[in-house]
Amino acid sequence: MQRCHQEALKKNRVMLAKQLLLSELMEHMVEKDIITAEMVEMIQAKPGSFSQNVEFLNLLPKRGPNAFSAFCEALRETKQQHLEAIILKTTSNLSQGIARLEHHYGSNLPIPVSESCNSKRPRWIEPMEHSLDNGDGPPIPQVKYCTPKFYHDHQHLAYKLISEPRGLALILSNVHFSSEKDLEYRAGGDVDCTSLEMLFKHLGYQVTVFHDQTAQEMQNALERFSKMPDHRDVDSCIVALLSHGVEGGVYGSDGKLLQLQEAFRLFDNANCPNLQNKPKMFFIQACRGGVSGTHIHLPLPCCCHCICCSMRQTGEWISKMGKNGQIPQAVRKAMQTRKKTSSCVCLHALI
Repeated sequence: MQRCHQEALKKNRVMLAKQLLLSELMEHMVEKDIITAEMVEMIQAKPGSFSQNVEFLNLLPKRGPNAFSAFCEALRETKQQHLEAIILKTTSNLSQGIARLEHHYGSNLPIPVSESCNSKRPRWIEPMEHSLDNGDGPPIPQVKYCTPKFYHDHQHLAYKLISEPRGLALILSNVHFSSEKDLEYRAGGDVDCTSLEMLFKHLGYQVTVFHDQTAQEMQNALERFSKMPDHRDVDSCIVALLSHGVEGGVYGSDGKLLQLQEAFRLFDNANCPNLQNKPKMFFIQACRGGVSGTHIHLPLPCCCHCICCSMRQTGEWISKMGKNGQIPQAVRKAMQTRKKTSSCVCLHALI
């Protein structure tokens, strides 16, 4: 699927997730060999029409060069022409915007015009903002997206992030814990996990998620992830650990600790040569929840080209978040960091 078509779908993602009538449309997409019967089963296994639509929209851009035209045709065949019209209008507006930039910048356009619609995401197009808690969660601060001029002036300082996918991402989320330790159920943890998964996928990452892992299972998952040969072909890496924690460590579901320094060590140049000179981003959401003022101070990762982001809030604030989750704002702030650094940086997101 062409990049401009992917962008049109992303710009209308929330609208489509709310309004798309999927049942009959999927039959047309199967008939056109865009999705498979197994994919239909996977989509239908999601709870509720909104979640099913989101899963379908996650799959659609990956289904080949004919996926967009087949989707538009299926919309017409299922009497959803109004959705097709909105998507095509967005596509037209995006194409006109690129043409205006080409006219203004000429040969100095920061992203080559021949690629900007087909292979690279235009960095000045504002991404979709979406609330998984129906708007009753904490307000999300406005993020400043770079303009074409800013990108043109600063691109030499930025990491190269043009691979497809942008990189591999691993999320380990623990919300249930054994009774041996006094570790409470992490209310809102599932919302955090889902928020991160959607955000990373939207940013172009290939995401793997594991739930309620013991400390040893977390260690094993991190080791397998760090040794994946696909890291060689992508431009970055993300690891997110969501759990309870203490100074320098996070708990597995069995109440045992995973030492963060050991986790970071798996991604240094010696242990993970496929990620040499590539940005490695770690997001740690680990606190004792009900303990007032508790904050986990993270050790600096032992590998360079690394950004580490943690939550910094009091227990009272966290307990008030409840089902709405705790970290989507911190993640969005951290993802703004694009400047290349050759030394370790620990980024505490204040939200």
